Amino acid sequence: MYDPLHDKNPGPNQPYPASYWHAHTQTAWPACSETLPAEADIVIIGAGYTGLNAALELAERYQQRVVVVEANQLGWGCSTRNAGFAMPGTGRLGYVAWKKRRGEAVAQAIQNEYQLAFKRLERHLQACPEQLQVQRGGYLKIAHKASAINELEQQYQALCQYEPSTKWLDYDAIQARVRSPQAFAAIHFPQSFGVNPLLLLASVARQASQAGATLVEHAPVEQWHTQSDGSHHLLTAKGTIRAQKVIVATNGYTPNHLHPAIHGRSLPVLSSVLVTRPLTAKERTAIGVEPHELVMDTRTLKYYFRLLPDGRLLFGGRGAIRGKDAHKERYQRNLLRAMADTFPALQQLSQEKPEYSWSGWVSVALDDYPRIYSPAKNVFTSMGYCGAGVTFTQLAGQRVAELAMGEKLPPLPFYESPLPKFPLPRLRRLGQWLYYQIQSRY
Repeated sequence: MYDPLHDKNPGPNQPYPASYWHAHTQTAWPACSETLPAEADIVIIGAGYTGLNAALELAERYQQRVVVVEANQLGWGCSTRNAGFAMPGTGRLGYVAWKKRRGEAVAQAIQNEYQLAFKRLERHLQACPEQLQVQRGGYLKIAHKASAINELEQQYQALCQYEPSTKWLDYDAIQARVRSPQAFAAIHFPQSFGVNPLLLLASVARQASQAGATLVEHAPVEQWHTQSDGSHHLLTAKGTIRAQKVIVATNGYTPNHLHPAIHGRSLPVLSSVLVTRPLTAKERTAIGVEPHELVMDTRTLKYYFRLLPDGRLLFGGRGAIRGKDAHKERYQRNLLRAMADTFPALQQLSQEKPEYSWSGWVSVALDDYPRIYSPAKNVFTSMGYCGAGVTFTQLAGQRVAELAMGEKLPPLPFYESPLPKFPLPRLRRLGQWLYYQIQSRY
């Protein structure tokens, strides 16, 4: 599997992963250009949620000549590999943490920003004939052990100020909804919902193309030269393109040395997902999970799951550390074991090979939240969502486009500083391994 810290670039001509989404989704895709234009006002590297939302904004609102270059096929990265959890947040910091860091006004402003992200996501849902196969019902954050209840309840008390519709579920209430020995209490976030991530990507891609953006597949950037006049020349597998501005929207798939200004500022981490065969009626009754709810636990290295519209269980968590190990059976077995621990009623199912299993890279920021900023003259980027980008990336694409056009962004932490560089970036993987060893004990 492609590894951003090892391989020069992820393409071209790599197929989509053998995921459930790709096997079960039929939708219309926009036409992509077979040739790469020689020039553009702005080139966007990466045709995922961020890049395509930026392209849509630049073409529709600013009438820019926009070219999006994608190393493989549209949405080849995590935009079509994720679990489809649309939630109010990004990064790893909640409102309480933001209040402690920056004060009440900033925490409230961040909540308002998340609502704008949901509004943009709803636009894409309405533009999708399949309505993104939306499953509305909320998100359950579950205390996976008794000792986690107190901290989770404190989070709930603080959340009520920002999300008054949240609800606290005690042991009996959560057991009525998720029948698991690892469910002791929960917070219910009613605004969250599940989507088909591939349908979401296709919806944004169609809108960007209709607005006038040029989409070019199988064109990984192989060399990047900045000329004395400030213009950027990008050599790709389909030729060279010149532009005054470049947006890097590759997030966890960013090659290690794509541009020196962003080198060492992200840790690509593998998240793995499996999807079972359709559960029997007996199995569904035994686990109690409803198809309209998203579920995640309180572990630092979280497990997450949802019941899909056709009755299959999607279950995800951390994967391998290196790309070359991503498909080794032990990581799939680890995830199956975690599924069985979560739902003992599925012990027999955990002995079966899952019908679908795949992995994707998420971008982890050193200080746990993303940045939209300019790392070099006329270069702009948005990255570091820490695996929580389905909703926020829709707005992040708009914000990075606004930044590229000279607009002043809201005075929020996401937009006020560069993504911090990891100390000793060559040792990022060693640090990740040590962190996993420590956290696996809890």
